[in-house]
Amino acid sequence: MAAAQGGHGFGPVRPVELPDIGVTRHDGAHLRLREVFQGRRTAVQFIFVDCQTACPLLGSLFRKVDKALGDTETQLVSFTVNPERDSAERLAEWRKSFAASPRWMGLRVEAADLPGLLAVFGQESGPPTGHTLQVFLVDSSGRYVARTTELPGAAAVAAALRVDANQPDANPAKVGEVASGRDLFEGRGGVMASVGSDRLDPRAARCSGCHGGAGEGGGEGKTVVPSLRGTALTKLTPRRGGPASAYSQGTFCASLRSGVDAVGVQFSPLMPRYEIDNRSCAILWQFLTNGQ
Repeated sequence: MAAAQGGHGFGPVRPVELPDIGVTRHDGAHLRLREVFQGRRTAVQFIFVDCQTACPLLGSLFRKVDKALGDTETQLVSFTVNPERDSAERLAEWRKSFAASPRWMGLRVEAADLPGLLAVFGQESGPPTGHTLQVFLVDSSGRYVARTTELPGAAAVAAALRVDANQPDANPAKVGEVASGRDLFEGRGGVMASVGSDRLDPRAARCSGCHGGAGEGGGEGKTVVPSLRGTALTKLTPRRGGPASAYSQGTFCASLRSGVDAVGVQFSPLMPRYEIDNRSCAILWQFLTNGQ
């Protein structure tokens, strides 16, 4: 990817569990790697303190993500690829230069453990100058699950982290506690939305208005409206000129709110941004993927 702060975000990989190795945090605390990642959705990057080219860009990227996340139970991790030189104190100073919040930590592993850690993320060990500009996503169970191409946009990273970290694919409540999936799809569920600065009432923002009464999709002129039926959401498919992606319940719900899809590609500006809660969105998801 070009270095511009925009474009594609995360693409899924086969989940890989992180090794249970020791790490040192920027404040000198000694932890186990799996302990660091348990319970929080995390974006990971690889840096080293003396880097004067790519690493300032990576630090600036995480600074933007850090500010965009607000009060969310997520975290950012910057691993040094030069553990022999980068002490905890040096990592602390590096973080401070980017005004990092407590959610953003610097970590170092022992030099002997670094090649194995890099291999988990598909990276080769070598001189520090060879490190990647990609960002990697670790889920709340401590599994590496997705990665970007080089230097993604801050909005794409923040959108991926905002997915409900603890139970992104939890089963929905029983239909009847909130509106049914069909009610939500047809705009009878009370979900507000907006297009740009214009707020829409639920009927005006109904899914069926653009995607068709059965979610079959369609289009008008140059506007293409995708299908929402059956496996249209869950099948690995190239969308809007981006890399192939497949939605989970969590990424689907995050996309409805943010207007950024599962791999960080922006929706059409005509697509409303929905103010939908997790429970209602879970029921809509089940309707679209199972209930039509």
